Amino acid sequence: MKSEVRKFQQFIQKQNLLWSTEREIIAEQVFDNHFHFTADELFIQLSQKGNNISRATVYRTLELLEKSSLVSKIQLQSGKHLYEHIFGHQHHDHLICQKCGKMIEFHSTDIEKLQKEISAENDFKMTGHCLKIYGICSDCQKEKQINNQSKQKTKPISRS
Repeated sequence: MKSEVRKFQQFIQKQNLLWSTEREIIAEQVFDNHFHFTADELFIQLSQKGNNISRATVYRTLELLEKSSLVSKIQLQSGKHLYEHIFGHQHHDHLICQKCGKMIEFHSTDIEKLQKEISAENDFKMTGHCLKIYGICSDCQKEKQINNQSKQKTKPISRS
């Protein structure tokens, strides 16, 4: 059993909840994923591997994984939630393209320092943060420029 799964098992037991084969299978798949995923994508992955686990069990287990601080849930502007496992990984923030949904991870020591300073100035004990910057990625910007150039070339010339 992976150390992440073992930590989750310990969390479940400390909460006086039942450790089940389904929870173990879900946790193993979550920690095998090295990308952002939705609960439905996880459900499909598990089903394709022949696991007969209900969608509700997947959702409930993801909630517990988030509560255990082993997984992070990111809410997009669309209302959709993405998950990623964070145990053993350096904290990072996200740039999110509003057109294609591309997510770029980044880490900034300046942003981390500024947050600590702001918290201290306000006598606030920071326990964590989630920074999401929304915009348009470079690929989508290029695509828009290409489309605009095509429209300009095909634009009819008006004659007076």
